[in-house]
Parts: sequence; structure tokens; C-alpha cells
Amino acid sequence: MIVLAACRRGDSSQAPAGATAAHPAGPGGGARGGAATGLSGQVVTTGDEALPPALALRRAQGVAAMDGGRHDLARQAFAEVLDEAPGNLATQALYDAATEALLAAQSRAGEQFAGRAATVLPAPPWAYTLKQPAPIEPGPPPTLTLVSERANGIGDDGEWLTRNGLALPEYEVPNPMRGEPGTLPPSIPPTFGKYLLVQAIREDGFNILFYGTDYSGGRFVAVQREDDAEIVALFDFEAYAHPPGTPAGERAFTAQRATWAALAGSVLLVGHAHHAEARGGNAFITALDLGSGALLWRSAPLVANAADFVVHRGHVFSGYGAGAEPGHLYVLDAVTGKTVSKTRVKSGPDYLFLRTGQLLVRCYDTDYVFELRHGGG
Repeated sequence: MIVLAACRRGDSSQAPAGATAAHPAGPGGGARGGAATGLSGQVVTTGDEALPPALALRRAQGVAAMDGGRHDLARQAFAEVLDEAPGNLATQALYDAATEALLAAQSRAGEQFAGRAATVLPAPPWAYTLKQPAPIEPGPPPTLTLVSERANGIGDDGEWLTRNGLALPEYEVPNPMRGEPGTLPPSIPPTFGKYLLVQAIREDGFNILFYGTDYSGGRFVAVQREDDAEIVALFDFEAYAHPPGTPAGERAFTAQRATWAALAGSVLLVGHAHHAEARGGNAFITALDLGSGALLWRSAPLVANAADFVVHRGHVFSGYGAGAEPGHLYVLDAVTGKTVSKTRVKSGPDYLFLRTGQLLVRCYDTDYVFELRHGGG
């Protein structure tokens, strides 16, 4: 029951030693009575566990995903079946097998990535700087017109995201302390040497991967092609952590780590911020040449400490603020990094999303909807 299709192909990378298919599913997706041997050698009694047709189909899709090496998708399929049929031991055995196979694949990916050398970036400027216009197609200046403003429940971010059908384009990263592999494809390395994968963004056929010592942000940022898993860029942003003159006693809690990134053609835009008391040398967006790491421009400080920022039609939409204190939305020119406009909001922005001509903004205690227009149209 454990790795039906993977064992058929005889691919040891898909089916670790010890997995068997001794007891195939019976009619209607149920497991025939008997036992299956798990990846760790344990014997799982399956019994007669017929599943409804829809769940049997979903489990079969999971087995097919296992056969194709997508242990992440297989695990998700088996988890969905278990949500509806938590007592189905055959599906539980498949879920456990997919989890172990995913962890093994991630470990191999991490080992292959460990020896990669990162491009060490020099210390950046700590004020607005334009070195070279970014090769991004410009667009007409946008305007934001308030549509609605509503107090929220503070802390109910998840409900707001669900209610609006929104989600950041991220994978769930592994949690090694709990032995959880997350939702990464097997090709994404969960570690870079001694550094953990702390954030993984999906964008336009690429994965943007952040590696750091903890989940406050990344020191290293890698860009990986999704189709062939090639790492096309790997940058070390350690020199971005502290502006000149940072007192030694403050360095532990004012380190600026990469918190969000986006691709615009051959340009990588990266946000760096910390959430301690506001200081001038904090919360920048930087535009880099993806191939060389050369700095193109750096924004003014204090423009971007929300969870994300958005690149759209030649402009960057970002937010800065601290909790219940008043905050601002910023529009930057993506070609030059120059601030185009600044809109005051009641509290610090947490999330920004574009949807059907509108900018949805989740702040600490207020939710906003703005109509977005470019050049008056």
C-alpha cells in the first residue's frame, strides 16, 4: 500500500528501501484486508477500509503524484483524504510514506546546494540612490482613490485573507524542530549549509528562497528556476544588516534581513527591514541586476516593512508603519526607485494585494480598499 506506482517503476529515488506494494487497493478505492510494510519497517494493518468514490479518486491522484516524484503533492492529496476519513489506515500509511520520501528528497537537495558559493554583496547606500535605471517597462503614474475603510478585529489576518480569497504566493517551509517538511516541491533545498530556509516565494516560473538563522528573515536570497530547479542567483546580504554607526548593544535586535522579494524581468527587488524602534536607516527596497548582483537603485528609507510589496505596471506598491501608530502606503517608480506618492493610513500596513483594479491593504487595525488608476484611466 505504501508506494504503489513508485515501486512499479523500480526507482529508488521515489521509493526508499523497505517500501512495498503488497496489498493494492480493492474495488472502490478501499484497502483489502491485510498489512503493509512502512518505510521504517513497521507493519500497518489496513483492514477493509472502503472509501467513497471521490476520496478514492483523490487518493489515487496522490499515488500518481508519488509515482511522478512529487511527494509534496502526494502528501497534500493524502492529507485531504484523511481530513474526511481520519481512520483510514491505508491512506495514513501512504501519507507517512510520502512524508518520509519528501524529507529524503529535500535532504538530497540540501546536500547538493550546500557547496554553492554565494555572491557577497557590498554594503549598500543608506539613503535614496540611483546608480542605473532598472530595465523595467515604465508605466503612467498611478493614483489611489479610497473606496472603503473599516476597522478590523486586530489579529484576525487569516480571516481577512480567507474572506477575500487572498494568499501570499508562498510555500510552507519545513520546520525541522517538528519534523514537518512543509509544502515544498522536492527540488527546493530546505537548508543552505547551516542556514534554514525561512521563506519561499513562488513567482512567474521562479522560486525566491530566503535562508537565515531564524524566521525573522533571510541573510541569503536564492532565485531558482521552477522547471529545472537551477539556482540562477544566490546573494549574501550580510552587509545590508546594519547601517554605519549602529551601537553594538542594538545589533542583535536591529539586524535588517530580507523580508520580501519580487522579480521584474532581469531585476530582483528585495525588501530589508527590522521591526524595532523606527530609525532612518531601515525598511528599504533595493533593485539589483539578477545576473551580477549590481545595485541599480535603492529606495528612501522607511518605505517597506509590510509582509509584502507589489510590482505592477512600472511601479512598486509598499507600506510602512509600526502597529497602531499611523502608517503610509508608498508608490515607487520601479525604474528609478524614486517615491512617486505617499498615502497616510491609520496604522501600520501588514499586507498589500492587487485585485481587479483595486489595492487591498490590511493594516494593524483597519482594512482599506483603494481604486487603482494609471494616468487617470
